[in-house]
Amino acid sequence: MHGGDDVTSVTGCLSSIPLPTLVDYWFGDLPAAEAEPVEEHLFACSGCGEVLRAVVAMGDGIRRLAHRGAVSMVVTPSFLEAATRAGLRAREYVVPPGGRVACTVTMQDDLLFGRMRADFTGVSRLDLLVRVEGQPEARIEDLPISPEAEELIVAQSMPAARALGHTVFHFRLIAREGAGERVLGDYTFAHTPTPS
Repeated sequence: MHGGDDVTSVTGCLSSIPLPTLVDYWFGDLPAAEAEPVEEHLFACSGCGEVLRAVVAMGDGIRRLAHRGAVSMVVTPSFLEAATRAGLRAREYVVPPGGRVACTVTMQDDLLFGRMRADFTGVSRLDLLVRVEGQPEARIEDLPISPEAEELIVAQSMPAARALGHTVFHFRLIAREGAGERVLGDYTFAHTPTPS
């Protein structure tokens, strides 16, 4: 029915709907022409319906965790839009490759997003290097990204952000290509403490 990653092994369905398509369907991001056949399939296929119910439950849990600021995670534009529609106040910082931004949070903010722009064309494996100035570098491997995406969006933990002093974060996006690597961009976030 649709190309890409499917869930045939989970549902036993020969024309399983790919998981990314189910997520987009749930968030209302599919064009009507694509949403209609997905809806028809879901009415007829209990296996895919079960997967959708799991997606909904997982999505609700993630939204609750993000609202409480319990996790830092990579999110999709759909997640960000859904949070905004739900009335959450989001503070966003968009940074181009090689860019630097001064950032902070306030007590009124519910969510904090760093949006790192890059060209992800042809990228199948993406890593993120993170370094807080004066500390060792950490590497996060195999981040989810679509080749059509224009940015990687990272939601930060609000309690941690509010507790930070003056801190400079360096991020580097790396495409892994076979045995080699290619830098997609370097990004700097210069954080100042929450205004009192």
